[in-house]
Amino acid sequence: MKRKYLNIISKLAIVAAVVSITSCKEEGGMAPEYMPDMYRSPAVEPYVDYGELRGNYSDSKYTDKMTARQPVEGTIPRGFVPYGYENTPEGYELAGQNLSNPIAYSESVVSDGEELYGMMCVHCHGKTGQGDGTLVERDKFPPIPTKFGPTLDLPEGKMFHTITYGKGLMGAHASQLNKEERWKLVHFIRAKFMEKVPGLDTNAVAPVELEEVAEVAPEEEVQEH
Repeated sequence: MKRKYLNIISKLAIVAAVVSITSCKEEGGMAPEYMPDMYRSPAVEPYVDYGELRGNYSDSKYTDKMTARQPVEGTIPRGFVPYGYENTPEGYELAGQNLSNPIAYSESVVSDGEELYGMMCVHCHGKTGQGDGTLVERDKFPPIPTKFGPTLDLPEGKMFHTITYGKGLMGAHASQLNKEERWKLVHFIRAKFMEKVPGLDTNAVAPVELEEVAEVAPEEEVQEH
């Protein structure tokens, strides 16, 4: 008798399992998602037309979102100071003539620049700035013609311009390094490899004030939004 009841319970358990599996399927044979937010992230990205992503091309509920609207042409974010020199040979020369490092020189600034150099530059420019980094040694890039040394005549404005836009095989680093970090890097390279340590400049500003220093070419006007 006990065995009979056990057989009945086993059969009922199998039936319940089959029913639970098949009953959860939606039309088309797909099972519903459990906790879909973990699979389909609700995160909102800027400048993405979510109507297009969801296939609702004409549904204003999705397409008329702030995240899908581009900024008004010719405007910049409030408080942002644009870099006013174009990525051209002329812009490169103008940057060399007009730009100087707005960050006051200090040992702490050079230390920050050294850390940035180790993260962003050493693999190509090498530990001593002679263009013999690991990527060059492994023939990933040809030898770098620019070798940082005391005899190199390279204005700091040109250095900043190159870090911002890139030059030759070197890519732009403006997306990886903000203005303050780029200028700190310039200080380190010039002090460490080029032996050009600036004197005390009373017109230089502290890093925290850097965003207030305009780097816009003369007579260039922009609008705020």
